[in-house]
Amino acid sequence: MSKIKPLTERYEGPLKKFVTRKLYLYTHMSLTDNTHLEIENVKNIIEYNDIYIKLKTSNMTVAIWGKNLSVNDYGADGIVINGEFSSIEFEK
Repeated sequence: MSKIKPLTERYEGPLKKFVTRKLYLYTHMSLTDNTHLEIENVKNIIEYNDIYIKLKTSNMTVAIWGKNLSVNDYGADGIVINGEFSSIEFEK
């Protein structure tokens, strides 16, 4: 029995970009000051404590450093993080 590949692995080149864009598989972030962050398309939380949160999104890894960090909402739509952010790092 053959394994079904995810959509992003089945299509290459321009078609892959089109499918990804139309299915909203890109990561969208909204930052308010340095205290409120909303991220869409979060796949899972890799690490979480009050000074560091590391997330896996659909196309990258996001690391948030700060003080009093807390995850206030984590659902199918995304995640909401509050606290005092000192840096946000992105890794492909």
